[in-house]
Amino acid sequence: MYFFNLKALLIDLKHNNVTERESALYVLIPTILMMLYSYYLPETDSLESLADNVIIIINFIILFIANGGNNGKNFFSNTFR
Repeated sequence: MYFFNLKALLIDLKHNNVTERESALYVLIPTILMMLYSYYLPETDSLESLADNVIIIINFIILFIANGGNNGKNFFSNTFR
């Protein structure tokens, strides 16, 4: 996975060298980081926020499986249509 070498990531994306699992992780990891950040905001209810975050992650996993899992095609484009 590339987090700091974005040029190499772009090349791999153009040549379809990124697996569907890696595609999912590129979406899931920043999402989880944003969720963790939301716990530090003073106006959020932590129990409600936790429930929302669990629902989002479960829905993301369902989307990944519905797309065919690691054997699926174009997870990025199918997710963000």
